[in-house]
Amino acid sequence: MSYKKNRRGIEFEEIFLDAANMPGYHKENLEGSIENPIKNKIFLALGAVFFLLGGLFLTRLGYLQIVKGDALRERSENNYIKISKTEAARGIIYDRNGAPLLSNAQGGGGGDDDWERIYPESGFLHLIGFTSRANKTPGDPKQIEGVAGLEASYDELLRGTAGRAIEEVDAKGKIVSSGIGEPSSAGKNLLTSIDKNLQLKLTEIIMQTAADYGFTGGVGIVMDVTNGEIVAMTSVPEFDPNILVSGDKNSPEAVAALVNDRKKPFLNRAVGGLYPPGSVVKPAVALGALAERVIKPETQILSTGSISIPNPYFPDKPTVFNDWKAHGWVDMRRAIAVSSDVYFYEVGGGYGDQKGLGVNNLKKYFSLFGFGERTEIDMPGEKEGYVPDAQNNKNKRAWNIGDTYRLTIGQGDFLATPMQVAVYTAALASKGILEYPHLVKATMGNNKEADEWFDYAPKRTDLRDTIPEDFFTVIHEAMRGSATYGTASGLGGLPIAVAAKTGTAEIGDTGRVHSWSIGFFPYDKPRLAFTILMENGSAANLVGGTHVALQMIQWIAQNNFLSKLDNGIIIK
Repeated sequence: MSYKKNRRGIEFEEIFLDAANMPGYHKENLEGSIENPIKNKIFLALGAVFFLLGGLFLTRLGYLQIVKGDALRERSENNYIKISKTEAARGIIYDRNGAPLLSNAQGGGGGDDDWERIYPESGFLHLIGFTSRANKTPGDPKQIEGVAGLEASYDELLRGTAGRAIEEVDAKGKIVSSGIGEPSSAGKNLLTSIDKNLQLKLTEIIMQTAADYGFTGGVGIVMDVTNGEIVAMTSVPEFDPNILVSGDKNSPEAVAALVNDRKKPFLNRAVGGLYPPGSVVKPAVALGALAERVIKPETQILSTGSISIPNPYFPDKPTVFNDWKAHGWVDMRRAIAVSSDVYFYEVGGGYGDQKGLGVNNLKKYFSLFGFGERTEIDMPGEKEGYVPDAQNNKNKRAWNIGDTYRLTIGQGDFLATPMQVAVYTAALASKGILEYPHLVKATMGNNKEADEWFDYAPKRTDLRDTIPEDFFTVIHEAMRGSATYGTASGLGGLPIAVAAKTGTAEIGDTGRVHSWSIGFFPYDKPRLAFTILMENGSAANLVGGTHVALQMIQWIAQNNFLSKLDNGIIIK
């Protein structure tokens, strides 16, 4: 038998192997199969590939070391890595129906993390507020910070969470390369209790009234009697807040003009303005007199136009306290309706045979209604006001009966914010429930469904523990009389039955006054309470707060506002 040289012989076991395999072999493990060795040419091919790749790496390494070495060494010595924050888009603020009250836009830088606020030009400055770029730390130079209004109150929720960017910066401060370390997270949206359309209309009416009749400014507040929600809150004068943000309107001259404006457009008069409340506090005096059994509702007092107090130093020169007119015989309901000063001088301070509440009781009942302390509304800059008494007298002199008389009609050193008056008015409407006023109801997702309901205390104080509910009924009847035949009679012919009270607070001997109008409606089942203040107008002017209230309630009636009040976003 012939064979080729260098070829191995066939082993005995191989003679009987075939495709079927022997019984007992496991083909899945390749038992019984003939193995072929790997060809040498495959190893040669792989070696060539690795050699080529190695050559490429060595070539690139040589280029970086020899050709680019100096430039790269300089870059490594002068450049540095900086981790900076990327600005998150601020949350949007919505009205009670889901209408946005502002918007976001990309700023001048044009980057995805460069955001700018776009505000309404009027109507919302003191409510929404505005932002500025704080630029407080080198590591967070672009952070927007809320500095007024809801932007400040809810800054932490609105601003979101900043991201982190990794940047390589050269010696000249120029960014050479950048990347994202952590993405930013947008701020929370806020659902407020404000009705956008009512807010705009009320602002328009106050601005026009101030311009037409010589007032320096004004405030309008509408509050839900049932829960303390603020449905509208405006303060005039104001300005376009976009001036403070950016754009063509922004200039040092424009900002300086606002700062130096004598009308104080930066002041949120609703919570930060302090004014003598005038005769709007007379219902509180009446309730105190009823609760202390000083007088009955039917008891009449004669107003001849003034009362005189003997002067112990000059017997021939008594001190005279004038009424604004002679009203004749008035009981409590009529005295409130026509706003008789003489009636309240006697009920508050006493006169002749008529016992008075006295200064301490006056302070007690004013304090029960929240005067002299903050309302705790979710708005920055709130003042606490001031209710004087014999032990706390700014005049630094002994308290006298004249001070008590002035206190009973809301004059003298008595100071209140319009928000305090609004809460007091709502308490009169609800017959004794003092609510916490608030503007924000919930945080809200982009789908306009509430994420988190804000849990406010159900009430601040229940005055019915001190003042029986029947006494509030007397006040309701008196305030309805004010709207139908008294000092607020302009409100008597409206399609909605209104209860009201006016107040005129003198500003020293200047011949100027603040004009107040408060009230609630519908009369039979109060839902909304209003407080209007027209600031610093002529004492000879017969147009004031009631004129504003009239136009506002006409608009509310024409637009069927009350029936739509509960049609806003439902909180789940």
